[in-house]
Amino acid sequence: MQILAADIGGTNSRFGFFHSSAGSEPVLVRSISFSTPHISSWQDLVARLMESDLGQYVRDAESIVLAAAGSVRAGRFCQLTNADWAIDLDQPTALPAHKTVLINDFVAQAMACLTAYALESALCVQPGMPAADVPLVRGVLGPGTGLGHCALVPGMNGRCIPLASEGGHAPFAFVNEDEADLARFICARTGAPFVIGDMLISGTGLSLVHEFLTGQHSAPADVAACIGPDSVTTAWFARFLGRAARSYALYMLALGGIFFTGGVVARNPFLVMHPECMTEFHNSIHYHAVLQTIPVSLITAAYGGLYGAARYGLEYLHHVQRMTE
Repeated sequence: MQILAADIGGTNSRFGFFHSSAGSEPVLVRSISFSTPHISSWQDLVARLMESDLGQYVRDAESIVLAAAGSVRAGRFCQLTNADWAIDLDQPTALPAHKTVLINDFVAQAMACLTAYALESALCVQPGMPAADVPLVRGVLGPGTGLGHCALVPGMNGRCIPLASEGGHAPFAFVNEDEADLARFICARTGAPFVIGDMLISGTGLSLVHEFLTGQHSAPADVAACIGPDSVTTAWFARFLGRAARSYALYMLALGGIFFTGGVVARNPFLVMHPECMTEFHNSIHYHAVLQTIPVSLITAAYGGLYGAARYGLEYLHHVQRMTE
């Protein structure tokens, strides 16, 4: 089976051509990446894809899966959260519409957590003690250009059903006066009436936390390069990350595990491995002991979104085959 996968985010738009044989996991054959801020429209992105070396593979794809950073409507439309253009599969492009599926980017990140490619890169944050032989919900979340969420819910025949979420747009909870000062700082910088997860637990959020604590304004990559495990910026960011994970674990009762993913923590694992992250994750009035039983992992694979989209495409093709038999 031949699958063309895409991971389209606010920073990068990646495409990969995958091959799978005899039910094996998809194998990446070729990939290419474009800078999303330099893309003017969906048609522009497809045109650049077709002009690239990867364009020749489009006609061979049996399934095309586009994972996009934004809320997906009816599997056909997505206004990108951190770009000023939208993906609309009802607008004609060189991609064959009948083969193309549109999913949320964190659905792809969640599906990646089912692949050997991603799991081989995983770092253990907390081993946990999940119930044996019982299908359990797993939660996937993490910071990139924004804060993504997706749950993996047990389905029929051992399959997992990904449940997309836009939890990164929910208001974020601050719990003391120092944090309230940070919230006011972020609102003043962004003009927003309140702080949402996307503003705080993201590359932009890392820059804002660092500026609030040090007075130094720097791009996210520059902040990550100058801080380390002992930085006060790291401690604050790790605490907020642990709080977001705790909230999601309790909302979804994700006793099967929590996976941290996303470019910010994949490139800077110390943001998750800092003790503040798990201290805050456990900080529950009634469910402290339960949270200690949840396995927590950090996925560091660079192309997890692509592999997850390809895994989704493979399952989609299997579903179509079963429906036609």
